[in-house]
Amino acid sequence: MPVSIIEDRAILLCTGIAFASLIAQGCGDSAPAPSLDEVYDQGLTRYVGEFTPDNEVPLEGGVTRFEFDVPDDPTEGPRGPLCLRGTEFSVETRPGSSDELFIWLQEGGACWPEFCAATEETSDIFDEGILDLTVPNNPLADHDLVYVPYCDGSLFAGDVDRLLPPSIVGPSTMGDTLSFQRGVQNLSAALDIARREFPEPTRVVLAGSSGGAFGTITAAPLVRFYFPDVDILVFNDSGIGIIRDGQPDFITDLLDGWNALSIVPESCTDCISDGNVTGFIRWNLENDPNLFMGPITHTQDAIISGFFLREDPDVFQAAVLRETGELAEAFPQRYRRYLQAGSNHSVMLNSGPVVPFLTGMLGSLVDEEIEGVTPLEWITEGVQQTDAWQDTVDPSLR
Repeated sequence: MPVSIIEDRAILLCTGIAFASLIAQGCGDSAPAPSLDEVYDQGLTRYVGEFTPDNEVPLEGGVTRFEFDVPDDPTEGPRGPLCLRGTEFSVETRPGSSDELFIWLQEGGACWPEFCAATEETSDIFDEGILDLTVPNNPLADHDLVYVPYCDGSLFAGDVDRLLPPSIVGPSTMGDTLSFQRGVQNLSAALDIARREFPEPTRVVLAGSSGGAFGTITAAPLVRFYFPDVDILVFNDSGIGIIRDGQPDFITDLLDGWNALSIVPESCTDCISDGNVTGFIRWNLENDPNLFMGPITHTQDAIISGFFLREDPDVFQAAVLRETGELAEAFPQRYRRYLQAGSNHSVMLNSGPVVPFLTGMLGSLVDEEIEGVTPLEWITEGVQQTDAWQDTVDPSLR
């Protein structure tokens, strides 16, 4: 682990403990200060500083690609960053003109033994949707960017090598084959690069769509470890934490198969007990007072509820409204929703018109709206932290 990260964390943690002690003495309150240390102690930070990229490749537009070579035998230790079928993992950065950092977790499905529909290889930064610098009034266009490809099918949470079936959206066509679900390694390697390249951002915007949106939920505490003293603003687009409502065995088995149950704090007995991960979001908001979240979704998202989860869209919608409503009520200043009626999937990937996508339709940053406010305008107000950034729900859903 880099000495600088250890030293920075030690100083900040000691300062925080001392400050919390003073508050407790002054107010007569012995309650512990909010802290994410529980998930750190459970192993979330076990790969911090462990991996160094083998190559740095300059690309056009100031982009740099950081590549991690595939070892001769990827099953031997140390088990480093890798994509699902054993291909190279890489990360890309693009400096901006501001002192704020934008971390994008790529979309790309998910993979488990009973169902596999996941991106299997890395890709370069795509110039579409919120990552398109030419989109008029794009509030993130001037941010430093760290683009984190998603290529292991574990929602950036996995740490396991196992046999998995071919992906129905990937290039593989063989039967079950040894696969590498190393989301935690990949994410940690990417955040090492983020910290090295952009060490002192004034704020971090963490965002992702679909599989990447689900990834932001578990990534937020790890991002906080790297950047402990700034606000973190999360936009999770079409992956807001609703899984299979009332079916906790599904999410437990999913996380267990990815060797990812350790990301759930042991003290949080209701983090996933209802079959969703919104309890973990609540725990994170309770323990990170400088975390802000902006979930975005269509309430009957056909790709999430139908294609992946095989859930009745009405059941899915009811869970979306109930779970996000409770969080919005509990954290009105730090959890604000953009909920659209309908079955479209994602908005941050597309700055053009709504178009067909897999078994549904791909939404749009600028071609949809709620009472005249487009997703792009709502995201802009959130980035700029204006009074216009409000909890925004389609009138038909209220």
